[in-house]
Amino acid sequence: MRAVQFNWDDLRVFLAIRRQGTLSAAARELRVSQPTVGRRLRHLEEILQARLFDRLPEGYLPTAAGAELLPLALDMERTALAVSRRQASFADQVRGTVRLSVFEQTARFLSAYLDQLHERLPEVELELSVAHLAANLSRREADLLIRECLPDSPGLVSRRLGECAYAVYGSSEYLRGHPQALSEERYPLCDWVGSDDEHMYFGGQKWLRDRLGGRLPVLRMNNSVIMHDAIRNGAGLGVLPCFAGDPDAGLRRLTGPLEDVSSTLYLLVHRDMRRSPAVRASMEALIDLYTQHSALLEGTAGVAPALSA
Repeated sequence: MRAVQFNWDDLRVFLAIRRQGTLSAAARELRVSQPTVGRRLRHLEEILQARLFDRLPEGYLPTAAGAELLPLALDMERTALAVSRRQASFADQVRGTVRLSVFEQTARFLSAYLDQLHERLPEVELELSVAHLAANLSRREADLLIRECLPDSPGLVSRRLGECAYAVYGSSEYLRGHPQALSEERYPLCDWVGSDDEHMYFGGQKWLRDRLGGRLPVLRMNNSVIMHDAIRNGAGLGVLPCFAGDPDAGLRRLTGPLEDVSSTLYLLVHRDMRRSPAVRASMEALIDLYTQHSALLEGTAGVAPALSA
């Protein structure tokens, strides 16, 4: 009997259901409709003449056949992802799309220099993906990643971009109505804008909670750019990276760079993607950009604080 050919996309659906546990969650991961996921699963089961999942109230659990298929499907996925990562390396020209994953404030910093990057890389289309969670470079969710920590993932190569300093900032409007902001009385007496409990990893937020003692910031949020905007609009004082606060004419820096609050920025790439001429050129351009603006990152670009802490 002639063997029936199956589609690799059917195995992608199988793996997504195995990872997510439901058709709807698998559909979101794959960015297709739930009926499409269900149809492809049925197609794969018909080809293999085996039920791959038990449909239970708590979700889809693999059967014995599903468990047997899993390592084979994972091997195929690893190969397909490796081909996808290496695809760009076959080109010999610096052109194409490079997707860069960054935090909100890093995106704000880069947006000021996108014209310079475009001038240097005229044939490269740079996509900025802004998110709290780090993109998975092995799964090609992004080509490059800028983060403040080094993930423990095999196959990744890192380059240090620089040291990022933080300071306390407030708007001129808020300072006029709250002169205590110019002294150490700012911590017990002023209103503060900060992160919510789930985003205490934002730079300077643990330091701020320690200085406030038992008090909490009156405004707490999960987005550092909105936090920045709230401080500029007079909602209270807050801690911001110097590269974001110092160039903002609507803010005044109230302290020098805070001790023990700095973070190191890294540029990450998968070792396969480093072979791509466009990715390599983009890395060099980003490294040069951060080197050029190292004083702004470190909070030493000539901005004098209104009063040191």
